[in-house]
Amino acid sequence: MGSFPSSKNSWQQAFFLTVNEGAEESKEGEQYMQVYPVFSIAVTRNHKQLAAATSDNKINLWCLATHDLLSVLVGHAETIWQLMYSPDDSLLTSASADGLVKLWEAGTGVLAMSLPRMHSNWVWSLAWSSDGERLATGGSDARILVWDAYAAVEARRKAEFYKDRAAQDPAWADTAAIEEADAVQRANPLRHWQAHDKSIHRLAFAPTESRMLVSVGAEGTVAVWDAEVGALDTRLCGHLGAVNCLAINPTISEVIATGGEDHTVRLWDLRDVDPASQAAKQSREKTIGLNLAHYTLKGHEGGVVAIDFTSDGRLLASGSKDCEVRIWIPDLQNPVLLKRFVAHEAFIRDLHFAVDQTLLYTCSTDGMIFAWGVPQKWRYKMAKKKGKQKYEG
Repeated sequence: MGSFPSSKNSWQQAFFLTVNEGAEESKEGEQYMQVYPVFSIAVTRNHKQLAAATSDNKINLWCLATHDLLSVLVGHAETIWQLMYSPDDSLLTSASADGLVKLWEAGTGVLAMSLPRMHSNWVWSLAWSSDGERLATGGSDARILVWDAYAAVEARRKAEFYKDRAAQDPAWADTAAIEEADAVQRANPLRHWQAHDKSIHRLAFAPTESRMLVSVGAEGTVAVWDAEVGALDTRLCGHLGAVNCLAINPTISEVIATGGEDHTVRLWDLRDVDPASQAAKQSREKTIGLNLAHYTLKGHEGGVVAIDFTSDGRLLASGSKDCEVRIWIPDLQNPVLLKRFVAHEAFIRDLHFAVDQTLLYTCSTDGMIFAWGVPQKWRYKMAKKKGKQKYEG
C-alpha cells in the first residue's frame, strides 16, 4: 500500500494497493515478489471496503479507511470474472469460470452460500437490481438467470440454524428437514432465458427501473430486457466486434454507455431508438444499420474493457487494453474528452467510481489497484455550472 499527494487540478493517484503473497525465492536463489493480476474490483456504497479478485482465484478484502488487508476469501476453483456488492453492502457476490456464483458475508468474509450450478460453463457477469430484490447472472452459455438472492441467503441461514438445533436435539429433525427443503427451493432461479448467440460479457440493471436489464456480449449487440418476464424490448447494433462492458446513466436510465473490441465507447439513447428495431426483436441476427449509437467516442488504441458513470451521471470513465483511462463528459449533444492518462503498465481489467465521486478505482493485470483523485474544483464547477463546455481536469 502507498499514497500520493492529492491535486485539485489533475487526476492523480491518491493511494494504491498491491496484491501479492510476499517474498519468494527463484531457482537462482534471488528474492522476488509474486504479484497477481487483478481481474475485478468492487467498492461498497459506504466506501468502507474494497474487494479484488485475483488470478489465483482468491478474493482480497481491503479496509479503505486504513488500507489494511482484512481477509482473503477462498472458494472458487477457477478465475473469478466479476465481483459486485449488494445494494445494502451486506453481501459480496462473485462470478467464476468454475460455473459458480457465490455470496459472501461482506462484514466477515464468511461464505453465505453458493447458488446452484445452473450455467453450463463460465459465469462472466453479475448485476443486482437497485432495490436488491433480484440478482441476474450471465455466462458463456449465452443465458441470463434471475435469482431472488436475498431470499435464498435468508432461507439458507434458517436451514443451517435448524440443522444445528437438530444435531443437538433430534426433536427438531422434522423442522430442519422442512427448512432445508425450503432453502433448496428458494435457491433456484426465478426465470432464465437464452439472451444472445454467444457469451454474455456484462449485465446491468437500470438504477431507476428495476425491471430493465441490459446485456452485452461477444456477438456485438446490446439487448434491453424486461427482467420480470425475460422479454426482449430492444436489441441495439453498432459495435464492430464483441461488446465487453456497459454502464447505465444513474439519473437517466434510457442512456447507456458500452465499450467494445472495436476500440470505441458508444452512447445510446433509448428515447431515440429507431422504430425499425422492432424487426430486430424477432431475431438475434446482427442487423448492422439498426439502432446505430447516438454517439461514438473514439481514441482508445485497444479494446475498451471497463466503463462507469459517476453517481450524478455527468462523468464517464473508460478503461482499455491500451492501459489508458479516458474521462468523458457524456453530453449526448456534444460529448467531450476531459482527460486521458496511462493508468497501468498492463491492460486495465476493471474500474469504478466511488459513490461520493471523490475517487476512481482501477485495476489491471499488472497486479495493481489504484485510486485516482477526482478533482474537487472541477466537480464543484460541474455541479454549479451545468451545461458549460469549459472544464478543468
